[in-house]
Amino acid sequence: MELGPDALVVVWDFPTGRGFRATSRINKGQIYLKVPFAKCWSAAKAREAYKDGWNAEHLKSLPRSFDMLPHWSEAELLELGEADLQNTARRLKAQVKGDFSALMRAAEACGFLGMLQENGIDFDAYFWAKSVLWSRCVDFSRDLLIHAGLPLPEGEHYRLLVPGFDMANHDPRLAGTGRTHTILEDGHVALMASVDYDEGDEVCIFYERADNNRLLLWYGFALEDNPFDSAQIRLPVDPKSAARLEKLGATMDTAQGKVYAQCAMTLSDPVPQAAIVAAALCQSLIPPESDDELTPRQELEALRLLQRSMPKASEPGPLPDPASDWRRYCAAVLRSFGPRLQAAFHQVLEAKMIAALAAAD
Repeated sequence: MELGPDALVVVWDFPTGRGFRATSRINKGQIYLKVPFAKCWSAAKAREAYKDGWNAEHLKSLPRSFDMLPHWSEAELLELGEADLQNTARRLKAQVKGDFSALMRAAEACGFLGMLQENGIDFDAYFWAKSVLWSRCVDFSRDLLIHAGLPLPEGEHYRLLVPGFDMANHDPRLAGTGRTHTILEDGHVALMASVDYDEGDEVCIFYERADNNRLLLWYGFALEDNPFDSAQIRLPVDPKSAARLEKLGATMDTAQGKVYAQCAMTLSDPVPQAAIVAAALCQSLIPPESDDELTPRQELEALRLLQRSMPKASEPGPLPDPASDWRRYCAAVLRSFGPRLQAAFHQVLEAKMIAALAAAD
């Protein structure tokens, strides 16, 4: 699809899939893609201009199939190993089927059923269109619309399909780097860089703070090192220690009259400092109100408690080749998160124990 003469990116096939490739240096804050607002899809625009082929080029660029979980077969869903996620996918597909049946009944009541059938509007076509909306829409706030002097719809957001925007892939590392899309006063919607890119780099946007369950459910992909995938370690602590632990990123929970520190473990930080301090506090190695740094001996004792709290797992095997079976690969990424986190936890923990032991001597 042609991105326009002002685009600083081209559509490119990377090893990880199709996305945007920078054709030159792009600086943070620089606009690299502009699309006229008139070319964006909305429900109102589709109703007004559905016959004239105004969106034909964009339609041709859209994928013909999707890998979001509602499209998976029952056998494929079972490979996920997560009952809640499987059931959510089943419910979504059942909901789409129910919506389509209601649409057909309404069309028949209005005398339009034949027209839909003549134009190939069957369940598969409806499911495809629903999947386009699930995975490729962009929300624009009322503030952006007001600033650009554009018509305001009802509600807090304006949901659009923007030709070209849907080619941009998700990079979770862009969390907190600033907005990646905006509306300009000249009547264009635009993508702008939230970090610097060199020529040849893949230029990405940030979808949302989503773990792999959510990414696979709504977008059809999973990331091996997703920073938003986490597991919690829960340790009982004195309520007086809450302020210190919360500063370190822990969340506090109360159950059956006890206070617990919940510390998120990720693949990039499998032994967070909050967990080490909580392990020291729950053994009364330091006073609950203390802000003092742990001594090497105290840290070593805290690490030993953490070591006992999580059993070692066997090393996870290699992931399937994504090029040969994408869905099987994604299922394996989700299924192997626990073992991969356990392996990373013990590897980092043992390195910290060696360092603490050396410092204590």
